[in-house]
Amino acid sequence: MKVALPFDGSPSAHRALDYVITIAASSNNVVKVNVINVQEATVGIPESFTRDAVDVAEQIVKSAREAGTALLANPIAQLKKAKLFNDSAVLLGDPANCIAEYVDDNRCDAVIMGTRGLGPIGGLVMGSVASKVIHLVKVPVTLLK
Repeated sequence: MKVALPFDGSPSAHRALDYVITIAASSNNVVKVNVINVQEATVGIPESFTRDAVDVAEQIVKSAREAGTALLANPIAQLKKAKLFNDSAVLLGDPANCIAEYVDDNRCDAVIMGTRGLGPIGGLVMGSVASKVIHLVKVPVTLLK
């Protein structure tokens, strides 16, 4: 079984990491985990930008990738120790769409992820990445608060 574990460093993401390690230890199936981080895209690069603006945009993208890579270091180490690590990725863009596309492209069998728990009002106003992922993927999703 291949599990996608979106990881943003939040307390609920850490609980999701602990949960996947726990359930894998008690499973009779081979479990492999793909841990991913999505950095929201903050910059578009229109062709009319000057070279300086393009350089700044490229630096922002590089910084976002480095931040995501640093954030994944600890979960990767824990998954390797538990012999569950399969792959990792740092993606740029809308979190829910990136997660759904990754799950589909990598043929993941399930998603286990944390939810920051915006509450009913925050979820209605801002939308919830977890809620969007549930609607976008075709595989089971387990959410941890």
